Amino acid sequence: MNTTEHALKERIKELTCLYEVSSIIVNANYEQVEDMFHAISYSLKKAFQYPDHTEICIHNNDITVKTGKADKNSPCIFGPIKLFNIKNGYIKACYSSAEIVHEPFLDEEQTLLKNVALKVGSLLERFQIIKNEASLKRQMERNDRLNILGEITAGIAHELNTPLANILGFAELLQEKITSKDELNDLDKILSNAIYSREVVKKLMFLRAKCPKK
Repeated sequence: MNTTEHALKERIKELTCLYEVSSIIVNANYEQVEDMFHAISYSLKKAFQYPDHTEICIHNNDITVKTGKADKNSPCIFGPIKLFNIKNGYIKACYSSAEIVHEPFLDEEQTLLKNVALKVGSLLERFQIIKNEASLKRQMERNDRLNILGEITAGIAHELNTPLANILGFAELLQEKITSKDELNDLDKILSNAIYSREVVKKLMFLRAKCPKK
């Protein structure tokens, strides 16, 4: 195979890889990032000049996938994965065989790695936005539930406040008129329980104040 044919074959492999990676990304699910990394890594491996002797590693946060073990003396090329312009991982290609560790990677392979890393970064950015939106939605739903609870609580407290105030007022008036010790003891119990109930109502009102407003 002459040089031109070889170069053309390599370009076809790279274009095929980009097409496969684009298809993987289009169908990707943010709950299956590791599976997506595996699929991309094996697609990349096939696109290199020596696919049988090239290993791909994709690393992002706590997820690392590898197609195999690289030779410790092998040169490596990297493509940085960035989320919102901040480095968040990388895609790395290394040789697995000592026989070809002195063979340089092609410039086109470096470009391919960077392009795929860029696509992966864009996808992870989209996943992050989706997660943030889901988290915000859950928070809003929680606030709505708390607000409804607060309104119910405020209604209960309001309904209890008036009769409790009447009970306390009449009990205090009766204290001034009653002289019987037993009856005064009974009134003290009424007053104590009414005061306790009033404190419970205050706590309910405090809970209402802590609930988020619409």
